[in-house]
Amino acid sequence: MKQHPCDIWKVARECGVILREGHEHSPTSRKPRECFCKPTLREIGQDHGEDHLRLVLMLMTGTKANSAELYADMIKAVSSVLLRKPELMRRPSLVDDFNAIELGELRHKAKAMNAPVATTDVLRVLLTLRFFEPLQGDLIEWMRRAA
Repeated sequence: MKQHPCDIWKVARECGVILREGHEHSPTSRKPRECFCKPTLREIGQDHGEDHLRLVLMLMTGTKANSAELYADMIKAVSSVLLRKPELMRRPSLVDDFNAIELGELRHKAKAMNAPVATTDVLRVLLTLRFFEPLQGDLIEWMRRAA
């Protein structure tokens, strides 16, 4: 895979995200828009470009509550969903759709599931379900009853 040049500091600044050192991380003093996972941002930016990274960060910081969820597993999941479902980027309601998702609640549920796969993978599935548009309208209702 071709490596893209990526200035994570510039992209973060453009998105209003503050990059911090990992060793400074404290779950009790974490503030919205703070990100302690520079290696994750660098990897996504180099693999998929600054524009993709910018979109991921912009979608994740649309609300104050969501901007407090800049964890590596969530960032990777959002990135993955956008890459696997490129039609989402043509959706006029994409920003509003992401703002309607409570990323913190979603992450909490993913961790509580204690699934035998990485939390990032669980988050990918949960996010994908949020954007899944079945051919039969009753599929979502069926899934709600099963949950």
